[in-house]
Amino acid sequence: MEQDRAVELILIELISSRICHDLVGPVGAVNAGAELMGEAGVADDEALALMRKSGLEAARRLQLFRLAFGRAGNSVDSRSMRDAVAQSFEAEGKVALKWDDVSIDPAHGRLALNMVMLAREALPFGGEINVICESNGRISVNAAGKRAAFRPEIENVMKNEVSPEALDPRTVHGFFVRNLAHRTGGTLSVLQDDGNIALIYV
Repeated sequence: MEQDRAVELILIELISSRICHDLVGPVGAVNAGAELMGEAGVADDEALALMRKSGLEAARRLQLFRLAFGRAGNSVDSRSMRDAVAQSFEAEGKVALKWDDVSIDPAHGRLALNMVMLAREALPFGGEINVICESNGRISVNAAGKRAAFRPEIENVMKNEVSPEALDPRTVHGFFVRNLAHRTGGTLSVLQDDGNIALIYV
């Protein structure tokens, strides 16, 4: 029991670190906008535009994190998750998302969302992500783009059993997705081939 609690604490700490890391950029930009407003010669509308854009980006990321890691993801339908990630990608402008309309249960919808978020990390220069959710529970997330690839350490935690003590904020998401797949009764496969990647849950 104590060991289980220790593992849970490690995961909580790492996921919290990951969330904070991803929010530093947009929140920092809001602060930068506030500083611009205080400088002579800078138009207020320029600073306000920066603050508004960065604030919306932070809000979009928080919504994704809430669904991916929080309890809300256990009860939200898959279409709402699709819409949340689609809005984020549309605002970012670097990744095109195609996600079919097949409705699946919240547990599988949450898994699909996490798979999409992992696939986005593997597209450093943008690209396309195609999500197929089948009625039998199979989920396929295919991504293509320039130099699309999972980092070796992230691929490792998705494919192999890894001790939580060996994780860091960069790899904890892959570990989380692999275990989420097992918890929903299936397995996760990872495929990579010259600018194309695929995450498949069956």
